[in-house]
Amino acid sequence: MTKSQADSLLHVAEGLRKDILLSCPELKGSLSKDFDRLALYCRARGLAFFSLDLPHLDSLLIKGLEVGRLCLEGPLSHAVSKRVRVPRLFSGLWLRVFNKDSSIKQDADVNAILFLRQLCCLGKKIAVECSYDRTQATVRAYHDIERGLRPPSLDWNADRLDGQQDRCSLHLGESCDPPCEVDTLNLQEETTKTGCPSCRSESDHQGLVRLLDQVQQVADLVSETFDIYDPLWYSYLRMRDSKGIGFMHGPGAVAERVKQWDKSHFLHWPQKLQNVFPYEWVGKASPFQTDVPLNHESPSRLLAVPKTAKRPRLIASEPASHMWCQQSVSRYLGDQLRSSFVGDFVDIKNQQKSRDLVLKSSLDRKLATVDLSDASDRLTCWTVERIFRKNPSVLNALHAARTRYLRDDISKVPSFLKPKKFASQGTAVTFPIQSIVFFCIAMGVTLDGEVSIDAMRRWRDQVRVYGDDIIIPRHGYERLLRVMDALQLKVNKEKSFVNGYFRESCGVDGYKGYDVTPIKPEKVVANSPASCQAVVDNTNNLFNKGLWYASDSMRTLIPTRIQRAIRIVGYRDAGYSGFTSYVGSKESHLDTRWNSRLHRTEVRVWQLSVTPAKQTRDGYSPLLDFFASTHSYEQARTVSKYGESRKTRGGLHWEPLSHHAQHDFDCSKPASRVSHKEARTNRRNVPRSRNRSSDCGRRVIESY
Repeated sequence: MTKSQADSLLHVAEGLRKDILLSCPELKGSLSKDFDRLALYCRARGLAFFSLDLPHLDSLLIKGLEVGRLCLEGPLSHAVSKRVRVPRLFSGLWLRVFNKDSSIKQDADVNAILFLRQLCCLGKKIAVECSYDRTQATVRAYHDIERGLRPPSLDWNADRLDGQQDRCSLHLGESCDPPCEVDTLNLQEETTKTGCPSCRSESDHQGLVRLLDQVQQVADLVSETFDIYDPLWYSYLRMRDSKGIGFMHGPGAVAERVKQWDKSHFLHWPQKLQNVFPYEWVGKASPFQTDVPLNHESPSRLLAVPKTAKRPRLIASEPASHMWCQQSVSRYLGDQLRSSFVGDFVDIKNQQKSRDLVLKSSLDRKLATVDLSDASDRLTCWTVERIFRKNPSVLNALHAARTRYLRDDISKVPSFLKPKKFASQGTAVTFPIQSIVFFCIAMGVTLDGEVSIDAMRRWRDQVRVYGDDIIIPRHGYERLLRVMDALQLKVNKEKSFVNGYFRESCGVDGYKGYDVTPIKPEKVVANSPASCQAVVDNTNNLFNKGLWYASDSMRTLIPTRIQRAIRIVGYRDAGYSGFTSYVGSKESHLDTRWNSRLHRTEVRVWQLSVTPAKQTRDGYSPLLDFFASTHSYEQARTVSKYGESRKTRGGLHWEPLSHHAQHDFDCSKPASRVSHKEARTNRRNVPRSRNRSSDCGRRVIESY
């Protein structure tokens, strides 16, 4: 499998070489040598060359765009010569962006930046499991972060937060250590030797205190703006609007390792959850239900899921009862964000405004894009309890739905933890809580002077937060670093941009107003129905990016029998699945028939389908799933969306002819059914191109 993926990536890279030559024909000789070297590296290193070595070159590129000079270090960074300080691999493209002395050009070629990034990131996100050593290193780093976190002021291990110390006395400024008293002469000498003083000066300390106080004021305004969270009342409001009851299960696995359709049969319901979310009201489908879950809190499970070949992503699989309640809190927070002034800055459902700001700020450089390292693993209960100190109802719900224990089965020695972090990835409330906390920090470091809602609204087009992706004005970047450090959060400086013309956030990379985002396919081997669809999507993504030869190379990775049964879809027929084209739809290469029952012309196309497998369910859990689903209860027919287990399959299906393709379709027997045998005979008469695909499949040539 690994060898096949490496060969497939090399095949797509060859198509990308043709795209580069169309833009830079003078690089024909150097690119030929580069791709000979690329094939040699691929045979020697295999998939690791695409997933580890080439992405390192991309890191050097974006770092050079930020600081204005290329720093050569690591694999594949051998310079051409002592006079030409750019990497030897793809040196022709590098010299279109940087001068021979490695300084950035004033008129750097944007197309060269895109080509370099696409070559280097082609295998960065490829779906492959990390090695055992890399997984263990990631788990050790996870534990190291946990050991260094600040413990909360409130007792989050208790069943209740009510009745504990006065929450209004909590303040983010408590994280700021007092300045050390040192002799001025010694401080001067230390600054001369190391370039920075060993201890924070009094003025720096006062500045940090002021920033933390501004963040606290913003947090108080935000939390006071939110309504009181009553799970029963909020559930009633959602039912009144036919949006379900607010409680629901997540799509992933749970700690009890039960099937998706058995999640509503709760095995455990601890007292901590019962205090805020009574089982009789939120966990039962009927008052006649007599079974009662055990008063026991199951620990969440630490899981490693694929992210990149460099390191996996660690998430927590929550107990079913906790996830059920966390989903309600998550929906409440989303509704509050949309209905309050915070919705002008945070939209947890849509990234488009952040993406637009990325391209705009890459041109005028007025804004900085900030990314955090291990954001969820470093966000502590200490910080969360201070952000929501003015809204006890939200804080109590977050405490009740939070899992107190974590079981680590990945390490060499399995263990249990009592995390000091608020929640790991995989928890339903992690993303909205991150967005709220980081918005408070971003706005607090942006404001100067008065902290009010009107003052914050003046920055609505310059401050955006989506999870841990932050966009702020440039003057707030250094302040943000100080506040994040005080709250034990860490800014990823390698992926944060403030000085150059490069900006990156929410999946969009911009340089001088141009989109230079590379396509990062996860699958390139079409060995299953899902992977076939993934390769089709990758083909269209490359095509829409303008990399038409690379798109054509990606398309040839799909089995020929499937290629022949996929539509060519124009931009006016966006609702249909198939290969994207700019010259309109084309379906004459497909088998056709006249459906006399539905009175329409149909074509036989390949597509994914969901095959239901009979799954008998009884008891009250299907009824609870029915209440949790979003529908009109008066017209509902399905008892539960988990009533059947479903399997994804790929095959040929008869679908109606697209609207715009009908104008070009000539049916020989419009009033009668065209037999499948006649359709196959007609199809054999269609002239074939030499690659055994239809002429309309040569979308690259037509588009050029």
